[in-house]
Amino acid sequence: MSIIEHSALYSRKIGSDCQLSALYFFREHCFLNVTQFRRCAMPRLKTYSDPTKQAFYRGLEKLTSELSEEKINEIATRTGFVERCRKVVPAIFLWNLVMGFGVSLKNNLAMIRRRYKQVSDIELAPASFFDRFNDRLVAFLREVLQELIQSLSSSSLPRNILKTFKDVCIFDSTILKLQDGLAKLYPGTKMAAGAKISVVMSVACESVKNVTIHAGSKAEIKTIELGDWVRDHLLLFDMGFFKGSLFHKIMKWEGHFITRLKSNMNPVITRNNLASRGRAIDVEGKKLKDVLGQTKRSVLDANIALPCNFRKYVGVARKTEIEVRLVGILNEESREYHLYITDLPSEQFPAEAIAQLYRGRWAIELMFKELKTNYSLETVMSSKPEVIQALIYSAMITLVISRKLFIAYRDAMALKKKVVSRQAWAIFLTENSKDILRMILKAGKIECSERELFLLAMSETLDKSLKRKKLDDVWNI
Repeated sequence: MSIIEHSALYSRKIGSDCQLSALYFFREHCFLNVTQFRRCAMPRLKTYSDPTKQAFYRGLEKLTSELSEEKINEIATRTGFVERCRKVVPAIFLWNLVMGFGVSLKNNLAMIRRRYKQVSDIELAPASFFDRFNDRLVAFLREVLQELIQSLSSSSLPRNILKTFKDVCIFDSTILKLQDGLAKLYPGTKMAAGAKISVVMSVACESVKNVTIHAGSKAEIKTIELGDWVRDHLLLFDMGFFKGSLFHKIMKWEGHFITRLKSNMNPVITRNNLASRGRAIDVEGKKLKDVLGQTKRSVLDANIALPCNFRKYVGVARKTEIEVRLVGILNEESREYHLYITDLPSEQFPAEAIAQLYRGRWAIELMFKELKTNYSLETVMSSKPEVIQALIYSAMITLVISRKLFIAYRDAMALKKKVVSRQAWAIFLTENSKDILRMILKAGKIECSERELFLLAMSETLDKSLKRKKLDDVWNI
């Protein structure tokens, strides 16, 4: 039955009073959830005969168990975001923010406040709500993000050469344009003000491994944080991270790396890793650019001496060289070489494998596209630094949650031998964020009550300037 038919039916039931008819219809059909649920449980999985549905709901329940209401409350209290859960319910505030701003370009803080009010049934004045966007909220969201990252299960890498490593980590950053008034705090390079979001992506987890926020002018090489954790990890960099001392540290910690060789570099070739055949030129001891101008081989595999400058102690710089492997793959169309450097041995990783591994770095570019296109990272138009940081962390939390739910959904659809698109999933999450928010709250057994739309409208739309002369009064309408 259509809405018009429903409206007509109510009119016949209660008479010709249009206002009363409309009121009854409004009450019956605009109540968002007739049954207010308190600590309600998800439907039992056994009610779903379809194994794909069972697998997806298990993924949803796993997410809400890893980030339970108790855990959220503990983080909120520890970071000082809340002292008592009276005006602000941390779990509802978090999920509402993540599934509100984080998935919709059209949402702003005012809309987030109205949705929080609708879901929590808590009256929170606009000024009080906006004041919550402070350094304590930033700390709260940062801790939540770290909690989610730590809960990521490192699934096995594909059964190929990747199984050699504990994980493959991709490093990159993206710039978020900010208002010019923030130029002192977040100076940019090609813009007055900008924030640099540096991300480490895990291939094993298919998600974020680490996130840091810096001024847009900060060099990428200074945003990286390495340590003993790089042991048995493969790290992929773009040329913004190119530095000999960085590669030296990675090798010292028994990690591995692949990156592109800068076009202005012309190192000396110290060893040829490929057997020379026929009239092939001898490359050892020659400059790289001299060799590239003479050779016609499709693959170049050699060792080079790479300059390495690092400080031995404060005020005194020490120059040395490190030996790394150079791989060149000839592009048949342009007849130019794609040049890579790595420390991976040629016996175990042929030249073509190095190029294939580095192409995996494109995954982080797709992730940035997802963040900017679907999760609002290009729409932060606030002049308050705490708001900017809070919304950046919200978007990153949204990304991690999206990846977790996508993996559960993808694995579920694999039971039916169907392949799903990650980008299509991100769009689906954006368009259905409100319904997914309800599912998350319900799966987490979080106290929540939906309000009648009519009551919400009364609280949000009534004119507070009663003494001001209205246009309707002028026209006697």
